[in-house]
Amino acid sequence: MPEINHYRVGEAEITRVTEQVARFPASQLFPDHQDELAATDVPNTVAVSIHSWIVRTPQRLIVIDTATGNHRDRGGNPLFHNLQTQYAERLSAAGVDRLAVDTVLLTHLHTDHVGWNTYWNDGHWLPMFPNARYVFSASELDRWQRDPAHATILGDSIQPILDAGLAETLDPPAETALDELLTYYPSPGHSPDHASIALMSQGEYALFGGDVMHHPIQTRYPHWNSTFCEDKPRAVTSRAWALDWCAEHDALYFSSHFAESSVGRITRSSVDPTRHDWRFV
Repeated sequence: MPEINHYRVGEAEITRVTEQVARFPASQLFPDHQDELAATDVPNTVAVSIHSWIVRTPQRLIVIDTATGNHRDRGGNPLFHNLQTQYAERLSAAGVDRLAVDTVLLTHLHTDHVGWNTYWNDGHWLPMFPNARYVFSASELDRWQRDPAHATILGDSIQPILDAGLAETLDPPAETALDELLTYYPSPGHSPDHASIALMSQGEYALFGGDVMHHPIQTRYPHWNSTFCEDKPRAVTSRAWALDWCAEHDALYFSSHFAESSVGRITRSSVDPTRHDWRFV
């Protein structure tokens, strides 16, 4: 079972629950940057983690993104199809009672961020967190409901939440407070309706960046887009925003896909203040 690490931001305790760690050729992850890639210290094969973040305060129990889920038809894609992981057991080992979760925040609706919204039980998909409000993009939901290509994911990971009356959709055009702790920031590019979630507690800050970045090298080279970026110019803009925001707020950055601890500090380079440095914590 992966090591369980805990981090503190003010009164909030944050824990990663890992579903799986996959490996990609770096050239496949960054296909548009082959020449630059060859000049870096990035290994030929890079690790990409898929996980959830659990945010616990004295009053709240929050899950940010829900990984891929077991038993899903994902068209034979070996990274996502018919997984049989120990995610639920790891969630329990991290001290999370799924019935006590009050909020699930989804940065976007891609398959590796929504799967454990539900679980398979006696022939039905049921909400994994039946006492939570699930917060996600209204416009992304609308696009997916109109696109047959997303019907399977919609059916097993989103529709049961809608049917249970647990969904809370929103699409604010700019920074919007979700509650006293959390703020929603649109950060499109990876997907049209992608969002990042900021946490502020007792004067300390964190940013849950979703898929703004897939590898720490992008803190050094924010113009690098991964193969997963749908709108590359907007992805670069959102990445630059996230880097600046973290540096300005001395925030911990909680990545959805970095390996190792998946958590680090982003600071302005002492050599070139227009560049940023990354340090795992």
